[in-house]
Amino acid sequence: MLIPKRFSLKFILMAVCMLLLVLSGNAQSLNKGTLTGKVVDETNLPLPFVSLFLKNCSDSTFYKTGISGNDGTFSFGTINKGCYVLQIKMLGFKSYATPAIAFENNTKIDLGVIKLLPATKMLNAVTIKAQTQFIERRADKIVVNLDNGLTAGQSIMEVMDKLPGVTVNPDDQISLNGQGVQIYIDGKATPLSSSALSSLLKGMSSTNIQKIELIAHPSARYDAAGAGGIINIVRKRNHKEGLNGNVYGGAGQGRFGKQNGGLNLNYKNTGYNLFFNADYSHNKYYVDNNLVSDFFDGNHVFTNQNVSAINSIRSNATYTPTLGLDLYLSKKTTLSFSATNGLQVFDRNALSSTNLYTANQAINGSNSFSNLVKTNTNNFSSGMHLLHQLDTLGKEYTIDMDYFIYTNNSNQHNQNTNYDTLGTFTDAQKTLFNQDRRFDVYSAKADYQYPLKNNAHLEFGFKSSYVVSNNSNMLYNIVADVNTPNLAQNDYFKYSENINALYFTYNKEHKRFSYQLGLRGEGTLGTGQQQQTGQTFDKKYIQLFPSAYFDFKLNANESLNLTLNKRIDRPTYENLNPLLRIINSTTYLQGNPQLQPAILYNASVTNAFKNAFFATINYSISLHDFTFFTSPYNGDKTITTTRPDNNRYTQYASFILAYNRQITPWWFTSTNVNLNEQWFKTTDNDVGVYNKQLLTANFDTYNSFALNKKLSFLLLLKYRGKAQDRNVVNDPYFVATTGLRQALFGSRGWLALNVTDILHTYKIAYVQNSVSVNQYWANANETTAVRLSLSYSFGGKIKKTTSSNGAVDEKQRTSTKEN
Repeated sequence: MLIPKRFSLKFILMAVCMLLLVLSGNAQSLNKGTLTGKVVDETNLPLPFVSLFLKNCSDSTFYKTGISGNDGTFSFGTINKGCYVLQIKMLGFKSYATPAIAFENNTKIDLGVIKLLPATKMLNAVTIKAQTQFIERRADKIVVNLDNGLTAGQSIMEVMDKLPGVTVNPDDQISLNGQGVQIYIDGKATPLSSSALSSLLKGMSSTNIQKIELIAHPSARYDAAGAGGIINIVRKRNHKEGLNGNVYGGAGQGRFGKQNGGLNLNYKNTGYNLFFNADYSHNKYYVDNNLVSDFFDGNHVFTNQNVSAINSIRSNATYTPTLGLDLYLSKKTTLSFSATNGLQVFDRNALSSTNLYTANQAINGSNSFSNLVKTNTNNFSSGMHLLHQLDTLGKEYTIDMDYFIYTNNSNQHNQNTNYDTLGTFTDAQKTLFNQDRRFDVYSAKADYQYPLKNNAHLEFGFKSSYVVSNNSNMLYNIVADVNTPNLAQNDYFKYSENINALYFTYNKEHKRFSYQLGLRGEGTLGTGQQQQTGQTFDKKYIQLFPSAYFDFKLNANESLNLTLNKRIDRPTYENLNPLLRIINSTTYLQGNPQLQPAILYNASVTNAFKNAFFATINYSISLHDFTFFTSPYNGDKTITTTRPDNNRYTQYASFILAYNRQITPWWFTSTNVNLNEQWFKTTDNDVGVYNKQLLTANFDTYNSFALNKKLSFLLLLKYRGKAQDRNVVNDPYFVATTGLRQALFGSRGWLALNVTDILHTYKIAYVQNSVSVNQYWANANETTAVRLSLSYSFGGKIKKTTSSNGAVDEKQRTSTKEN
């Protein structure tokens, strides 16, 4: 459909200028009517961004349109005298229309809570008291609600590995359905390195998070990065007037103690919304690694072996304050600011012992390696969000500007002691290894919503981001307590990247068929330089990323949807950084500045029955995918380094069966089985690489049992079968987590007791095959812990002193939308 001529480029530029100047709208006329209400789903979860159409009774023409806010509420003001019908629509839910509503002068109507049901259940305005379920499946995503006590006291990084289809490897890298993902917070991408992202998520308490959305196939409005889609973390926001707050705290015990606490304060009136959040957590834990490295010559003949045991005790202390302000500048304009400063102190005390063996398994020496690490991290983010509604028909602009800065200063005191074949001391070296990392990220984006006739909608926008990564290694030899720089090992690496994007989406709904088409274009400019080698490189490429979503209503209870998209998986900043990272005296990690981005093509078909049973088939192929290979470091067959490289392709296929159901009034279950297989091809056609295409079976089930009106019992079981991930074969494992949640203080608070990995079966073991080196890893972490958490909410609504209705619209708006 063509855009009307009046919607020209000149018009857009003028509107943007007006938006930046924050012009106020006209006041509502006091003799006009208002219509308010709230939209929820079948489990009473508020539905944001629901399409609302107020139509004339006589000819069904549009009078006003709008969307619901983050809390599901909506408001129409300045309604003229007449007869109207309100129509409510959202993808994946049955449309709903009110009976005819008559408006006289100054009529004020509140429709209350309107419940949208999936499939074709009859809809009406009711108030629901059911508890929000832990896991919900919707047409385009899986929603995990965290206000149930099962994850209380844990960081978001700890919660990630409990989510359906999500896996966190020993290096804190997150994947969804076997593929890497992009992490969003409140609808905004976090373009940080994996270590910076890990630090950020470890500092976020799950108690302060409303929900986590797992979106396997995002539309063109989202960044194209992330092979497995995106994970959107949505923080809690207050929508009540007056002073409100929440205080929480908890303690846990594994082998070591754990503590967490926090405070949320919010004051809201008709002019502004001011909020402050503060999280604190301290976690002390152990990590034990056992590693066997087998070395081979060019003919793949076994030559020698290293056997290492690495035992470490680690502690994380994080403090994360957030301050935000929403300014309701007019009925149509909201300006929001927020800033978060994450402070983290990390300590590691590790001791490693390594035995060296010949091809005949004869001892060839040994060494011990002491590693004392202290790392200070600062993760600061700030943002501005501007929302301006051009009219009451749904036309609106949003503008976002964000700045991130991440600094990481790590001091490692190392001592390496060597022994001969008889175990006699030969020599020792002491070193100080300083590693400094800094990432600066600047981003700006703008989006425009344009409703069209006949249930169609157009959206388009742009985004620009600029990242600068600075990395330095400084090694000092310590002799007689004197630090002498080792210039041969000192190095500096800088990488900068600019990504510019344009996108549009068009969607249209018919009675039994709806679709969304999208196209996103991204141009990338990257420049890197390594000081020691003088090596420089440039990356310049432009890519188009189409997407399509089709939904068919087969009958009253059944639907079928098809998703197709293209995405990109860019190398992380660590994977581009060639500077050494030390695991122990014989094991290093490095990045590869020549690494190219991987291009992915995805297809998915889902059959949904009564919004309870889902069957999904997925297929994807990733060209030039990343594969990590281990090799001797500088030809030394007693030391290994692991670095990424591009393979030829990786293919992934899966069949998922999911069942979400309130089986009885006291029992809810969310269960899924995932059968998947991965196969890949290296650039040298898999010479010497294990590639057997293992069929893997994964199983997740979450169950909630209401023991009475205020006490519930929660159980989460997770099984991961033996799986091949490129040149890595992972052993199977099983984990069980359970908890109790008691409502307190008239449902203003709760007390939760949970036990993670209750059977202590969560152990990660895998084999990595790299032609010249095969490595066998067995990792055991402190995953079994008991936690007790308490949360209490306080505050209330401001007493009304006037009957003025001029600020109803402002009350419905919050600082940001989920993008």
